[in-house]
Amino acid sequence: DAEVLETVTRVNQLKELAQLLELDSKILPFIVAVSGRVGSETPIKCEHSGIRGVIVEETAEQHFLKHNETGSWVQDSALMLSMSKEVPWFLDDGTSRVHVMGARGATGFALTVGSEVFEESGRSLVRGTLDYLQGLK
Repeated sequence: DAEVLETVTRVNQLKELAQLLELDSKILPFIVAVSGRVGSETPIKCEHSGIRGVIVEETAEQHFLKHNETGSWVQDSALMLSMSKEVPWFLDDGTSRVHVMGARGATGFALTVGSEVFEESGRSLVRGTLDYLQGLK
């Protein structure tokens, strides 16, 4: 798991990894920590932003107005879509590449995240309507 990586051998360059594997290949489990820039031959292009990524998680919510128990209008939301995509990817430190597999399943795994939030143009109308209706109480 990713939490164990804090206690393992660290290589300064990915090209050193092959040498380390030859020396310690009989020691199991064999764990090393590596770092580099994330890359992919087939990155995912995000539909709305054009940002490219190797792991993309997409969610969509619908916001709406409804009556509560006292008859007032309140804003509510429902999750309409929750989707995750991943393509083959690697870490590259300029000396070599290491292909990464199964990273999302590791406990404590975290990548630097680029994220975007998109709202449909009608969102401000809903907010304004909600404010107006709450003022009518």
